[in-house]
Amino acid sequence: MKIPSNSPYFNQVEAPKKEEHPEIRKVAKQFEGLFLNQVVSAMRKTVVKGGMVPESNAERVYQSMLDSEYTEKMTDTEQLGLSQMIYEQLLRSSRAR
Repeated sequence: MKIPSNSPYFNQVEAPKKEEHPEIRKVAKQFEGLFLNQVVSAMRKTVVKGGMVPESNAERVYQSMLDSEYTEKMTDTEQLGLSQMIYEQLLRSSRAR
C-alpha cells in the first residue's frame, strides 16, 4: 500500500535506515555484554554456598563460562536496551566533534 504524499501520515512513515556506524553498534553491544557479565557475577556471589561437597575449581570455571553464555544470549536479544542507548549516545558525541 502506498501512502499519498498529501496524507498527514506521509512524513511519519520512515524508510528503514542503513546502519550508520556498524563499528559503534558493535562496541555498544560489547559494553552491554561486559556490564551484564558484571551484574550476573555479582548476583552469583550472593548465592549461599554450602552442602556436602565443597565447590571445586572446575565448578567455578563452569559457572563462569555459563554466566558468560547467559550474558551473551541476553545481549543478543537486545531487550535490555542498554546497547541502543549507548549507541545513540556515542553517535551524538561523535557528531558533536
